Amino acid sequence: MSDRVKEILMIDDDEGVVWVVQKAVASLGCTFVSCGDAASGLKALGETISPASMQVVLLDLVLPDASGLDVLGEIKTRHPDRAVIVITAHGRMESAVEAMKLGAFDYLGKPFDVEELKIVIQRAWSDMAVRDELGRLRAIHGGSAPGVGGVSAADAGAGGPGDATRMMGKSRKMLKVFKDIGRVAAKDVSVLISGESGTGKELVAGEIHSNSVRKSGPFVAINVASIPRELLESELFGWKKGAFSGAVESRAGCIASAQGGTLLLDEISEMDLKLQAKILRFLQEMEYTPLGSSESVKADVRILCATNRRLREETAKGNFREDLFYRLNVIEIKLPPLREREGDVLELAARFLQKALIKYEIGHKEFSEKTRRFMLEYHWPGNVRELQNAVKRAAILSETNVIETKDLVLAEPVMYSIRDFLDEKLSRYIKEMTELEEGNLYGSIIGEVEKALISIVMKETGGNQLKAAKTLGINRNTLRARIKTYGL
Repeated sequence: MSDRVKEILMIDDDEGVVWVVQKAVASLGCTFVSCGDAASGLKALGETISPASMQVVLLDLVLPDASGLDVLGEIKTRHPDRAVIVITAHGRMESAVEAMKLGAFDYLGKPFDVEELKIVIQRAWSDMAVRDELGRLRAIHGGSAPGVGGVSAADAGAGGPGDATRMMGKSRKMLKVFKDIGRVAAKDVSVLISGESGTGKELVAGEIHSNSVRKSGPFVAINVASIPRELLESELFGWKKGAFSGAVESRAGCIASAQGGTLLLDEISEMDLKLQAKILRFLQEMEYTPLGSSESVKADVRILCATNRRLREETAKGNFREDLFYRLNVIEIKLPPLREREGDVLELAARFLQKALIKYEIGHKEFSEKTRRFMLEYHWPGNVRELQNAVKRAAILSETNVIETKDLVLAEPVMYSIRDFLDEKLSRYIKEMTELEEGNLYGSIIGEVEKALISIVMKETGGNQLKAAKTLGINRNTLRARIKTYGL
């Protein structure tokens, strides 16, 4: 373990946050220096820091004289050995990904847990100590450490990752996804993206592509589950003229279409075992043979795979090749379901609503407080996709500028309680009735509700009074009396 002095430099203009952090790290036995702007922070890096120190930089993204991302780039250029932990209250997917691409050790959103911050700082010091030891071993062994194979600590995962379809979220689990995207985007390797249906796996693939060296190339996505098994191979590899009946001309496949860019194989778990063997060979050799051809074709394509199943379990069942699983499982990004993304639901719903209002040229609409509570409590089995579709439909179909719970047409049959329904339907009527000095409000409401309930149940049971009575939980004679009273 390195015996270098441990130091922390914090570049942040929020004096309150600086004070909290300084108190929190006092127990770590380190030197603490703070600067309120980029200029003084960069100067402190060059002048006041001992060359024999292991320095961690805590960097805010919003500074009075510069962008934190610009400062991060400057630090990594001048002092590549410094571990920079970005801390910001203005976290977005784009900034998290970019920070990790620029070499940030980690990325934390405000408000943060000081104990978590201390753990991250200690990890950074441990990482520096490992790098010291690797450097010492390389010096002893003539430039390469035994057993290391030239892999840097960053490549081994020791570090801490525009348009209308880009991802968003501030929950802890989504922040990890953004950091993971930033870590892997620039490394031209295959990535497995896993998560339930509707969590946004294709969006993750798109972000990896957009932040990679291949971003100027094509991004091609193919859904394995949507193509018949007997046609999938030809869709991927293409074919030569005369390869089969109907092949009147040659056609390039998805791999050729993605040349120089990225190919996403969505729902890879649905691929036939025989074709899995060919995909494995392609991943290993980066060459393929179109149907009807005897010549192999070299490909320059980055492969990303996505699945909503647990591939390890599918492998154990014999549904997925073990060698392909281990080939894909080197780097995995796991997307959390919406129900585990604390605090993201309302932010996503607001964004989807705004997009729908603009796209369909609808006037101002907003969610009622009851609807907001419901969206927070609902399980969202269809995840982000279900939320987006529900909000879009509600924006179009709601009769007023306030979107109520009934306007959300959801997958689950029980969308809201009977009390919610009655509150919503009867509130205006009751308000008018209570303005009268006298009236039979109780009898009128109960009578109308009972009449409607019996009428609906009788219709659903095809007029079968015995079945209707059982459904309503009353005896048949009582039902007959009610039918006579209400003239049903």
